[in-house]
Amino acid sequence: MRFSRLVWFSLALLLSLPAVSPGAEERVNLWPLFFWARSPEVSRFEALGPLFYRYRNGHESSVALRPLAAWVKRGERRDFYFLSPLGHYYADREYRHFRLVPLISYDWEVGPRKKSREKHYTYFPVFWGRTAEGKGYGGIFPLYGVFRERFGADEVRFFLWPLYSSSRKGEDRSTNILWPIFNYSRGPTLSGFKFWPLFGSWEKKGRFQRRFFLWPIFIRETRYEEGSPSFSRRMVWPLYVHEEARQFRRSIYLWPFFQHVEGKGNSFEQWDFPWPFFQWQKGEHRRGFRIWPLFGSRRSPHYESDFVLWPLLMGEHMRQEEGEEVEGRILLLSHFRKVTYRGREKEFFLRVWPLFVEARNARGESLFYFPALLPFYDEGVERTWGSLLRLFELYHLADGRCYLRVLWGLYRYEADREVRVHELAFLFSYRRTPAGRSLQFLDGLLGFTLSRKGPGIRLFWFLRLGPSV
Repeated sequence: MRFSRLVWFSLALLLSLPAVSPGAEERVNLWPLFFWARSPEVSRFEALGPLFYRYRNGHESSVALRPLAAWVKRGERRDFYFLSPLGHYYADREYRHFRLVPLISYDWEVGPRKKSREKHYTYFPVFWGRTAEGKGYGGIFPLYGVFRERFGADEVRFFLWPLYSSSRKGEDRSTNILWPIFNYSRGPTLSGFKFWPLFGSWEKKGRFQRRFFLWPIFIRETRYEEGSPSFSRRMVWPLYVHEEARQFRRSIYLWPFFQHVEGKGNSFEQWDFPWPFFQWQKGEHRRGFRIWPLFGSRRSPHYESDFVLWPLLMGEHMRQEEGEEVEGRILLLSHFRKVTYRGREKEFFLRVWPLFVEARNARGESLFYFPALLPFYDEGVERTWGSLLRLFELYHLADGRCYLRVLWGLYRYEADREVRVHELAFLFSYRRTPAGRSLQFLDGLLGFTLSRKGPGIRLFWFLRLGPSV
């Protein structure tokens, strides 16, 4: 996951907040029952604290019933997340997919411009579908079934799997009996036979040759590109493994402990003795040394990496012509990332798990929240669980607006360059504008204003005496 996705997602939620000043909004705060705010560009509604929300703006419309489900519409794209991260429905102008991992899977094309009639459905153990040419298939796993244009083959058949299965690609055919024990393959470009684990041999003309005897002890493999060998492997496992490609040679002794790698032309050399504890690297443009888990270091012209007491501290530094990227981890889950371009910060992200997350981008937008219990990013999880797990949230936008929320909205602070609003649920609110100040209790049952035009008072929500601000 790239952490910029988390930054952009959280900032996208802020687009639901007023594009005009808080003073120009209509708003009602009866937290925790509900909070409502509306401006010409945006509407927001929250109910039962963080459990339900709905917002709309010019870019997005969203509804969530946390932690069960969330619905999002962005232009022609629609997403429905449920039981996240297991369930997801996606739709756009030409494509649909539906997932409930690991039981259900749909994929199909729609619309007047759809390029094919291809569809795939799975209600495990039942599946069916149709290829782009309109050929149907289906079955009940593992009793009987046919797949077409799936798993890299034109056709796959099975009966009482693993008792019998077969596949076809072009005119090449492969048959399995009691998979993986027996295989027989024949065709214009493919030939092979396997009686696992005793003996096996396959050859695909111009692509590869593979043989084994007493698998996995004796294995021999050769791959081809443009008619000539590009990679070979010879193995007497676990005593000895030799691999050779166009760029390097590798020898492994007592796999995986002792290894020697040489770059062609003596451009690079690496020793592992034994892996993963000790490693030494040396080359024309790289060097490295590792005593795992105590210390490790790698250096090349555009890349550096280090660790100390793995996985306690790990770091990477990547350089390009006009920018650089620095990334580090503490115990894997705490993460730091900074990207600069032409000397200016483009992206910043810091997660100190499970305490807080801080992030900002090149446009001056930033976020901070506490605690940060989720150790990973998934949009469905963020929309259905994220706000439930945060006690403090602070956001700044590029236009100067600021939004702070504590205890799921018990306390709110919203501001732009001219207006400041403080609210403690429905108990009281304080507003400061260039025109004056106001203080309200019980969302307007009683209120006082002080402006350049003089004092004012508000009674019983609707009655106003004197100027307002």
